[in-house]
Amino acid sequence: MKNTISLIVLFAVLLFIFSVSLVAAKPPKPPACSIQEDTNIVFYGETGRGGVGAPSRSWMIHFLDWWQGEDPNVQYVELDSGEVKGECDLTGFPNLKLYIQPGGDAYLQQKKLGQNGKDNIINFLNGGGAYFGACAGWYYAATDYYWEGDYYSHPYLLKIYNTIEGSIQEIADYPDYTVTPLDNGRNAIYYGGPTVGWRETLPGNYDGIADTTFSAIGGDLPAVIKYGNILLSSVHLEAYENDDISGLSTADRVENYKYLANLINEVSGTTFHVPPYTDPPACSDGIDNDGDSLIDMDDPGCDSAGDLDETDPAPPQCSDDIDNDGDGFTDMADQDCDSPEDDDESPYSGPVEIFSDGFKSGLGLWTTYGTGTPWSQRSDAAYEGGYAAGVKRTGAGSDSYMESASFDASGYSTVTLEYYRKLKGLDAADDFQVEYREMGGGWLTVEHLGNGRENGGFVFRSYTIPNTTSSIRVKCECGAVSEGCWIDNIAITAE
Repeated sequence: MKNTISLIVLFAVLLFIFSVSLVAAKPPKPPACSIQEDTNIVFYGETGRGGVGAPSRSWMIHFLDWWQGEDPNVQYVELDSGEVKGECDLTGFPNLKLYIQPGGDAYLQQKKLGQNGKDNIINFLNGGGAYFGACAGWYYAATDYYWEGDYYSHPYLLKIYNTIEGSIQEIADYPDYTVTPLDNGRNAIYYGGPTVGWRETLPGNYDGIADTTFSAIGGDLPAVIKYGNILLSSVHLEAYENDDISGLSTADRVENYKYLANLINEVSGTTFHVPPYTDPPACSDGIDNDGDSLIDMDDPGCDSAGDLDETDPAPPQCSDDIDNDGDGFTDMADQDCDSPEDDDESPYSGPVEIFSDGFKSGLGLWTTYGTGTPWSQRSDAAYEGGYAAGVKRTGAGSDSYMESASFDASGYSTVTLEYYRKLKGLDAADDFQVEYREMGGGWLTVEHLGNGRENGGFVFRSYTIPNTTSSIRVKCECGAVSEGCWIDNIAITAE
């Protein structure tokens, strides 16, 4: 009897051990992804360090709930950091049209989402998806940015938009906020968002279309930009009145919701229903406001549904039936008209070259300095003429500068900087930058690149710079023996 009991006990123990080993050997279930088959909008909603601001999360939910109430086809999902970093492959959902990055702290967001989150979002955009970045979501989309005068270039920013800057302290000095007017007649919450052309970046030198600008400050500073499948907003069009803010009216909020929904439809190619504006702008009111028998977006005077003025733009001087330069000839009968689209009927004198260098005679017009290997005349890469200015392996963390001799452009109205540049092997730790300095001022950036972008042959770049510019300089920083920067055919023209 004892032997029988011992055998039973031994069998039970062995059965238990075998069961435990089977459980231990079973692979863990992969993390669940909350995106569903019918999901068409997702937003990063995790809060806390590296997440979005709690008000921004709440505002985005308010907005998406409102839109879903207007059109039940709007199906959205909130993602946490793990899902953005790869638990949800954004490219694996054919119905997904839009990724939203709400406000918060762009530095902490890029650090939290890291390279995996960046890759997931970029792959989604490359596959035809759209991106909406609000406030910090615009900073997160940038290559680099200035924050209240200090320059930042974090490794995991999306780098799908050029250099930006903020906060606009004349409107509200962060962490203060305010309700600010826009040039499309709306009022929105400004809470430290970025723009282009304020202090550290060139006025008017931005990619995409400024759908609206700030009215509270001069310079036509963009408040909302559409750039292909990318929507970037400095203001919080999704803000909800009395939800961690004050001053925004319910009427303002509802009209901002309609405006934001229309913008999203434009960049993402969706057609979700948006109710009409209560007091619609001229370009979305269904009325022929300028008497040309064309209405709203069919009218050439309308660039956006939010435009307040439907008036057609004036025809170019060379097709307006006016003798604009008083020489007795009109339009194409005037020898100074190149085409009916030419908007200048006056005699053409052409730009004047006030500085140029193809480096055939070395770097005599330049001063080199910095802790890295210095720039020099090189023949290993050139756009034309056999020579360019170049530098290879300046040293990790060691900047190498070349600064031009001073020049005077003050007697001209339009000044243009042009050059060809080549980058080879630059990675996330490297740097290439072209800057200009106004008389008595500091250095301002026209181009700033890193991470090997446009790695290959020579690329032509052209920028309008102020007529108060007195010199330019070029910086390169790269650590590996195979890495380098070249620049050729630099020219500054004025007219």
